Amino acid sequence: MISDKAHIDPSAKIGENVTIHPFAFIDKDVEIGDNCVIMPFASIIRGTRMGKNCKVFQGAIVGADPQDFRWKGGFTYCYIGDDVVIRENVIINRGIETEGGTRIGTGSFLMANSHVGHDSHLKGSTVIGNNVSIAGDVEIGECVILSSSVVVHENSKIGDWVLIKGGCRITGNVPPFCIMA
Repeated sequence: MISDKAHIDPSAKIGENVTIHPFAFIDKDVEIGDNCVIMPFASIIRGTRMGKNCKVFQGAIVGADPQDFRWKGGFTYCYIGDDVVIRENVIINRGIETEGGTRIGTGSFLMANSHVGHDSHLKGSTVIGNNVSIAGDVEIGECVILSSSVVVHENSKIGDWVLIKGGCRITGNVPPFCIMA
């Protein structure tokens, strides 16, 4: 079901069995995979490539312009894997360079009001808690949980299977298989 009250640019590629609710915004040069659901007032911005079975909730902006002075307005990308849930008011910025881009891995879950900065790479099965802020150029490993209100500073790297407890601030690298509080 695609609502006639949604804005969908004619160049957008929409997969099979996609639901786009009223007042959603689908920009030019967007690809949305099969069986995705885009809720009201969600925006999917140019350069976004979304996999299958994703759900984007109200107020989320996927593929927003990068928040970095190095970005000069060029065409850049945001890649969303399969089976990703993006909850209310999440903002995911595109990359700042034509190559690479921001990447959210398969099976990830981004909770309300979280932010993923430009060129960050979140591997699969990552859980991002409410109000988490991830700066640009961050790498987050497989099966990582960032609990509510975690702040991850630019150029930080978090290894696989890490739990960062609520309110922590990460300013460097975190080795795999650990809990930080």
